[in-house]
Amino acid sequence: MNILMINFPAEGHVNPTIGMVKAFTDRGDEVHYITTEKYKERLEGVGANVHLHNDWLRTITPDLYTFEGMNTFLKVHIQTSLETLAITKNLKELYTFDLVFFDNFGAGELVRDYLDIPGISSSSSFLMPDMALKELPFHPQSEASFEPDQEAKTQLHNIEKTYGVKPKSLAQFMMNRGECQIVYTSRYFQPYSEHFGDHNIFIGPSFPDRKGAHDFPVEQLVDELVLYISMGTVLSDQEAFINACIDAFANFDGKVVISTGNYTDESKLKSAPDHFLIASYVPQLEVLQKANVFITHGGMNSVNEAIHHNVPMVVVPHDKDQPMVAQRLEELGAGYPISKDSITTATLQGAVQEVINDEQYKQNIEKINQSFKESGGVEKALREIDAFLGK
Repeated sequence: MNILMINFPAEGHVNPTIGMVKAFTDRGDEVHYITTEKYKERLEGVGANVHLHNDWLRTITPDLYTFEGMNTFLKVHIQTSLETLAITKNLKELYTFDLVFFDNFGAGELVRDYLDIPGISSSSSFLMPDMALKELPFHPQSEASFEPDQEAKTQLHNIEKTYGVKPKSLAQFMMNRGECQIVYTSRYFQPYSEHFGDHNIFIGPSFPDRKGAHDFPVEQLVDELVLYISMGTVLSDQEAFINACIDAFANFDGKVVISTGNYTDESKLKSAPDHFLIASYVPQLEVLQKANVFITHGGMNSVNEAIHHNVPMVVVPHDKDQPMVAQRLEELGAGYPISKDSITTATLQGAVQEVINDEQYKQNIEKINQSFKESGGVEKALREIDAFLGK
């Protein structure tokens, strides 16, 4: 079977699909994956044929709180979609695809409609009820009236003129849907799971080994009490938060690992004591294997990886799905939420001590992890996909 995979070029969207790529290729399917240079090595490492477009997302600092920022983000989606469709057009001359497998974010439905073949979507986060979807920035029923600028309108016209397809609404770029949908969590962890029908196939996350070299000194974490801190790779203006962590854990009896992400100005960071390891890139899965507690923004990818390694969390949600994830962790007794507006040395210290000292957090994380293991994994996804395709 020839499978074309379409995704949005961000860690939290690409990483959850790596297990599916490996499952497809292990059984002999040929996978063609359209993405950016950043993800090429790890996807080729699990057998994908990788086709590259420009990484427009890395040219901006995402901002969905102003109309200018929303237009900039929309144009990243549109330009990425144009390039994805151009690559698809070239691949169509060489291959006959049986299936398009695509993320909720990006050009998935456009590619499916252009090729006119079956499409299966996948969700890298919790499913959102219809009322919550209407709060998305580009949703036609959103309370915030949004009008794309002339450049965005021209780009949208170019998609339809060149490829004969168009989005049903601007919100499609953030809520692509296939005829059925793979969800990388469990029904136990999914809030209000009873509201989502059987076409949503909950398989739990998967974590195949990632190919790629790094020089982070993971060996320094052996036999240490480890606090890991990361606000993800795309949040900006995190210097004050990181400095607060340096102050709060200056006397931490162990190692403190901080991932600064892509947008931190390290010249604005305080000098940290020797027990800190601070880097723009941290091999997260390897560090989580050693961690005792994780301070996170609550991005679904990071949370799933922490659960996989039974690491309880302090959650500082910012936007998107993060408040929902933080709330669910709190409901299940597996995480301690802190408002980003109430960060102090005392709140950080108190939260970490609470999570380290109360064994209930770790036990409740283990319950979620067990629900992941019982969800069926990529093997279940393959069975459901074959049934959908009538194979």
